[in-house]
Amino acid sequence: MNVQLAERKIAEWAAANATAIGIGPDHIQASYIYNPGGFGNLSIRLTDGRSRLHVKLAPPPKRARLKQWAKVSEYLAKHYSAPKLIHEIDEEIMPGYPYGLVFEYVEDAVTLAEVHKAEETRTGVLKIIAELHRDKELRGLLPVAATRTYAEAFEEEYLSRFSEDLDGIREARELLKDFVTDETLLWFGEEIERLREIIRRVPAFQQAAIDVVHNDLNGNNVLVREDDSFRIIDWDDLSGQGDAAMDYSVLLWPLADDPSWPIWREKVLSAAGDAVVERLEIYFRAKLLDDVIDVLADYVEAEQVPEYREEAQRKSKAIHLASYPKYLAKYEANS
Repeated sequence: MNVQLAERKIAEWAAANATAIGIGPDHIQASYIYNPGGFGNLSIRLTDGRSRLHVKLAPPPKRARLKQWAKVSEYLAKHYSAPKLIHEIDEEIMPGYPYGLVFEYVEDAVTLAEVHKAEETRTGVLKIIAELHRDKELRGLLPVAATRTYAEAFEEEYLSRFSEDLDGIREARELLKDFVTDETLLWFGEEIERLREIIRRVPAFQQAAIDVVHNDLNGNNVLVREDDSFRIIDWDDLSGQGDAAMDYSVLLWPLADDPSWPIWREKVLSAAGDAVVERLEIYFRAKLLDDVIDVLADYVEAEQVPEYREEAQRKSKAIHLASYPKYLAKYEANS
């Protein structure tokens, strides 16, 4: 992807559609927003010098998800601190991105991951997502396919993605040869199957998956403002057939080895019950494995964005090298 080309094309589109998106047609600037979690969607910050907007473009495989977000955006903004949708884009501004959304830009905010003392904010997010998980009205607005179990939801979220990641990693073997061995790649495949066996025999995973979930509630997707209010962004993966344990695991992952974890575990237990807490422990295991396998897929994908390749690959390599021995020490003896 050519970042400079994307910025130029989106700025030109914004100037031609200034009235529709509510900014001035002159002095428009567009700047790429680097996403440390991957390079699937394309995010751009727009400004006319007075106000700012956030543009998010999706490639064909992610178009349906972004359209779903647009459909329920007003409800999410009203009830779940989501940013307000300004405009839908039904044209290919940038080659390979046929659809997009324009949102209000959350001003004067930092991510939850950057907040030093985030207990109050994290508690507020826990409260709001507990309501989300049980929201029957919102669930009725979302597409519902054949009933699936929590095990199937877990497989789709983690195991299928790990397998796809592994295929891509093998194809780009030369890029990783300096720090990833063939034995390690073999172990990846074996560990994916071990996790599959675990979730298939744990009773808490055999129930029907009926929770409404954000599905990507990491610290970078919670923006905290100066007045301590927060916005929850990136609702692309919203699902009415998910697992509340997924949201809790991603949000609370930074605290999994913290001395405060028993307190947070009790909060989840009170809000969601024993079965969710039982699944949460397996989600934590998958989250750590994500930092072992998925970051290598990010390393490979960074080749597509030369402007950010060095930084992205350095971070991905560091996360992998720190997480792999940690995972082995924590789970290998029990495998």
